[in-house]
Amino acid sequence: MASWARRYRSGDYVPVWNEMRAFGSAGVPSSLREDAEDVARETMRRVAVNADVLVDRLWSAGYRFACPDAVRQPPTTADFDAIAKAESILGPLPVALRACLEVVGVVDLCGDGGTLLPHVRYHEPPGEPWDCGPDPLVLHSGVMLRDMLDSAVGDLSLGCACTDPEEDEQCRFHEDGFFFDIAPDAAAKANYSGGGHGVHLPNADPDPLVEGTTAEEPISLVEYLRCSLWWGGFPGYRDRPVHVQVPELIGRLSNRLLEF
Repeated sequence: MASWARRYRSGDYVPVWNEMRAFGSAGVPSSLREDAEDVARETMRRVAVNADVLVDRLWSAGYRFACPDAVRQPPTTADFDAIAKAESILGPLPVALRACLEVVGVVDLCGDGGTLLPHVRYHEPPGEPWDCGPDPLVLHSGVMLRDMLDSAVGDLSLGCACTDPEEDEQCRFHEDGFFFDIAPDAAAKANYSGGGHGVHLPNADPDPLVEGTTAEEPISLVEYLRCSLWWGGFPGYRDRPVHVQVPELIGRLSNRLLEF
């Protein structure tokens, strides 16, 4: 039987991820992990290409990015070191998340859409509660993962409740893990108080669920990225109220992006 990676490169995108995702919390068997990692890297290579295309198209359309100097930042050596440190504490990251951090890097499509994307507001007054929250695509870095982990658990090399023989209970981290916010949530992306799109770690699921998105149910990381790019980087339009029209620019942004 052909490997997942070979099938994926031949266009079998959704079935391959469905098969990998079926292993769930048990994780991909060690004999298949290299194949799964190959699929994940190829997936995120396509996501990175698509993100670059979206950024170019938005610049060309006159979109005003909230943070122009941080719209796209490929992974750096610091990110790779940070991922290694995080895995020394957490164990192996989910293959989809690890590939996203190592291949895609930072994306930040927050900004002000003006007449082109009238529901996308960062510096402009927020829309009405019944309006559309476009949820611009944002992805955090490996360094952000390490920094959030350090903030949540401290320096575990110094020991914790689990390593103290006089303590009967596990520390909060070893009992509950923590949520890595791969991105702000839709409210925070509109520049007012919000939370995050979170992935629970440690986690062996090849394609972990992302909580806190505009989707009605938790959605996997790969599926969230598919949805986001299908909507030109603004997946909140998928769940827009019936009175909200999809701006014409969305179709131009999503046109002929790479499938994954």
